Amino acid sequence: MNAPDTLDLHNRQIESDYNNKPYTSKAFSYSAPGHLRAAAHLYGMETVPLAQARVLELGCASGGNLLPFALAYPQAQAVGVDLSPVQIGQGQQILNDLGVNNLQLHALDLTRITPEFGQFDYIIVHGVFSWVPSEVKQAILRICRENLSPLGLAYVSYNTYPGWKAGDVVRDAMLMHSYGAQDDDERLARARAMLELLSDGLAEANRLAPSVRKVAHGLKAQSDYYLLHEYLEHINTPCYFVEFADMAARQGLAYLGDAEPQSELGASYGQNVQLNLSLTALGQPKVMRQQYLDFAVGRNFRKSLLIHQERADGALFQPDMARLRDLRFAASYAPMPRDEQPGRAYRNTSGRIVRSTLAPMHAVIDTLSQAWPRSATFGQLCEAVAALAPQTEDPAAATQEQLLFLFQRSLLRYGLEPARYDLPSDGATRLLSSFQYLHSHGQDPAFSTGCFNFWHEAVGLQLDAAQRWLLPHLAEGADAAQATRLLARALQRGTVPGPDGANLSGQRNLEPTAQRLVQQTLTQLRRCGLVIDAPPALATED
Repeated sequence: MNAPDTLDLHNRQIESDYNNKPYTSKAFSYSAPGHLRAAAHLYGMETVPLAQARVLELGCASGGNLLPFALAYPQAQAVGVDLSPVQIGQGQQILNDLGVNNLQLHALDLTRITPEFGQFDYIIVHGVFSWVPSEVKQAILRICRENLSPLGLAYVSYNTYPGWKAGDVVRDAMLMHSYGAQDDDERLARARAMLELLSDGLAEANRLAPSVRKVAHGLKAQSDYYLLHEYLEHINTPCYFVEFADMAARQGLAYLGDAEPQSELGASYGQNVQLNLSLTALGQPKVMRQQYLDFAVGRNFRKSLLIHQERADGALFQPDMARLRDLRFAASYAPMPRDEQPGRAYRNTSGRIVRSTLAPMHAVIDTLSQAWPRSATFGQLCEAVAALAPQTEDPAAATQEQLLFLFQRSLLRYGLEPARYDLPSDGATRLLSSFQYLHSHGQDPAFSTGCFNFWHEAVGLQLDAAQRWLLPHLAEGADAAQATRLLARALQRGTVPGPDGANLSGQRNLEPTAQRLVQQTLTQLRRCGLVIDAPPALATED
């Protein structure tokens, strides 16, 4: 069998896998063009503004990672390509239903893309590179060169060693035990049985036990489609970072940095890593220094930014933290109840907790949370620190210190220009137009496109029947008072059940119950960045 026949066979297998079990297509914040543009700025690299940018995603599934950008920037153009006609068809139906005309989806073999396909300012390849044959890997990098505009930025994610070494052991065991299975259900059942052995049945003398057990235990909680497409695909080829960088260089591309720039800083992993990396990698070029860091932290996944090789001399060796001052920041934190531990604790929308005794940190977090989902500039945060932490001698330096702390721990959203939420508003409360549609259709298990906000975050919001009933009314522009009256009537008529499924049909004075449900719903929607309100005045000390 010659190489073209082998490639065609691989492509047919991949197409069949994704047609039979579509990959859940959702937004990934770290691959959003706005995030990539801000990350490139930290490396000193100029990129194209978002408002009229052209964006291409290779391996787009049904377009869930492009929809947030297309809806936020109606004058921009987005194009998605995927091998699976089933997923492309699902995405095209969504575009038709939502009236999106600046996003086109194509069922196409990536190797057939030529320079005539067009030039793009941002090329996104997320969750594809490690799962395709070598010929397709080369095609991806070729496209990132031939179809990238002069100021363009490409993003490619992939599995990496040394962190994936334990994953290889687990994958090999799952593949062995599922060999000969007649269908996906049987493959999954056998694979999960092997996970039981690898998480609970390893001998104490097994030197690989800690790392293998950790991987297996984590996989037990993963979805079926994740196991199928991440661990049971016939191709999954991790590589060392230096190998990827070399492949990119051979295609005329230069490594700029990581889409999460904080992951390239030794300081993000503690003083021990920072000190030893500085000593061991002293004098090493940028790519080798990052490979040393991967060994130190056991990295298993990278999100690399690539530029044309001709621009490499203008790139900074590492992200410049002084450039944080040029960005806009957003975050949502809820204060946690006071306890016996010192300081104040906050929980963000991902469930992560920040605790601090520092007044400037409280000022930064409170100000960002008050502005959410809008963003705040560095200057606005400095003003808030000066007002809310008046004992601070140097508000600018203190603000920079707190932002750096949050940045290194991936606890911020940020961009180089105003976000969609920052645009002028008519003062009315607006539900993001796409959410009601995607959430409603998402009740069908066969629907494979996730909900999102305009910070390009995937949103998995659980709502009860009354809250779901409210969504179309909020999408049509009903304010809190109008929504309360509508819901009170619906509860009284028995059109919709009340809290905990209670039947309130015929009961009187349901306005307080309806008002509470409306406020709970709006609070949840706001916290997830799904509502646009009039801009608040940022907090200041009276």
